[in-house]
Amino acid sequence: MARLATRATVPTLAISLVLALVAGSALALHGRTAPAKAQQVTPSDRASVVSAFFDAEVRGDVDAAVAQLADNGVFISARATGNCSQQAPCTDLASIRQNIQGTVAVSDLLTIRAIQVSGAVVTGQRETRSDLGRRNGIDRVLGTFIALVPRDKITFFANLDDAADPETALNAAITAGTQPVGTPIPNPATPCAGVSGA
Repeated sequence: MARLATRATVPTLAISLVLALVAGSALALHGRTAPAKAQQVTPSDRASVVSAFFDAEVRGDVDAAVAQLADNGVFISARATGNCSQQAPCTDLASIRQNIQGTVAVSDLLTIRAIQVSGAVVTGQRETRSDLGRRNGIDRVLGTFIALVPRDKITFFANLDDAADPETALNAAITAGTQPVGTPIPNPATPCAGVSGA
C-alpha cells in the first residue's frame, strides 16, 4: 500500500511543478508588452533598395551605393575577371566599394529597362552606356541583374551581360582582346543626351 501511494505522489508532484513553472512564467511576463511585429516589407520596398543602389552608382555616390548592401553581402559584377567578377565574387564591403569606385570612374549611364520582384528576389534588365564603351565603338551594353533583398539591404547581387545581344557580345570580345576595337563614338555633350527612358 505504501508503494502505491508513492507512485501516485510522483505524478502529482510533477504536475504541480509544471503548473508552478507555467504560473511563474505568466507572472513574470505580466505587464510586459508583446514584442513589436516586424514591419512588412513590400515588393516596391525591395525594388526601391535596388533602384537606390543603381541611382547612387550613376550619381557617383559610392557611399550611398555601398549603404544599400548588407555587411555580409555577396556581389558579382558583369566583369569577366578581376575584383567582384564571376570568378572572384566579393564578400566584403571594402572589395565591393573598390568595384563600385571603378564603375563610377568610367562615367556610366545606366537605364533600368525592367524590374520585377518575386518574394525577396528582384530581377531586371539594364542598359549601360559609358565613355569606355564609346572609345571601343560600342554604343550600349545590355544586361540582367538579380538581387536578394530579404528586408532593407541587398544580401546577394549579380549583374550579367546579355551575351545573346550582338553589341554586348562584341563589347565582351573587344574587352577580352579577341576582336579589334571598333570606330570610336564621340561622347555626347551631356552624358544621357538622346537616351530615351533615362
